[in-house]
Amino acid sequence: MTRILQIVVLTLLFVVAHNKGTIAQTVSMPATEPTDETGYFCNPPLPYLPYKLDILFIGNSFSIDTSTALPSILRSLGLSTVSVYVLYKGGCSIRQHYEYFLSDEPVYELWRYTLEGEKRLESKTTIRDVMKRFSYEVVIFQQYSLHSGLYDTYEPYLAKLIQAYKITTISPRTTFAFNQTWAYSSQHSDLKTYGSQTDMWRQICDATRAMKSHSGIDVIIPCGTAVQNARSLTDIVTANEWTRDNQHISLYQGRYLLACTLFEAIIAPCLGVSICDDRTVYGKPGSEVVDDSNRRAIQDCARLAVANNYSVSEFVGFGSGGR
Repeated sequence: MTRILQIVVLTLLFVVAHNKGTIAQTVSMPATEPTDETGYFCNPPLPYLPYKLDILFIGNSFSIDTSTALPSILRSLGLSTVSVYVLYKGGCSIRQHYEYFLSDEPVYELWRYTLEGEKRLESKTTIRDVMKRFSYEVVIFQQYSLHSGLYDTYEPYLAKLIQAYKITTISPRTTFAFNQTWAYSSQHSDLKTYGSQTDMWRQICDATRAMKSHSGIDVIIPCGTAVQNARSLTDIVTANEWTRDNQHISLYQGRYLLACTLFEAIIAPCLGVSICDDRTVYGKPGSEVVDDSNRRAIQDCARLAVANNYSVSEFVGFGSGGR
């Protein structure tokens, strides 16, 4: 009995000492205050084989550029259940979207892209109305292009915009995604904000990484990296480095590249399809047309960007050829 009593006493002494240490440690270490930049939600995964796929861009002209060629791809692959809606106001930043939510001003156009083509549904609407218009499976955010490499312009407005959507939507579940925009042509006068074109793209990548880490939005549409991949191709030459005005993407090959990137990042994993099955011919005679001679190389630039969001791939142009 004496031996058992000794063991009990020693155990009690250990417990008391441990608890004192824990209490002292708890008192001496202040709690970390939450901020708007810490992870504020858990992003649901992309839906798999949904009966319909409604996608909303909360964006600007770069969102239009990303979506315009999509109907040709959807038509080629016979995907009738996909609708991409673009809430459009030119040059709109994440901060401005949040402010327009608060003011409820009808300053937006609403566009829809399906296999039937492009259609403007509204010429004057509000962000609140569009947020609750349909039950979206995916909502895509995007920063104003000149600010895309400056992460301090994202918050706290992205956090507030997500909260605004959550209290407005009629959707039971939504996956959030982010469209990584592209660097300007080396001839653009505003490039001095960053330095070189490569500097701008790298800072956009850094800001996207920070956004992903702090927000929890882990689905990235890497249009910026897809464009840098395409700019490294030696067998496809475009005017103004894949842009039409040193800023917006070129009308045919560029827009097709962006649509491929959107498709591979969002639509392909949801529906179990691949952009490689697309046979789109996109463009007009005399323009930079997408056809059998270059389609596969452009598709590969998008696919490689989705595989590696932040690096120009060594496999750009590798074995692509025409298709």
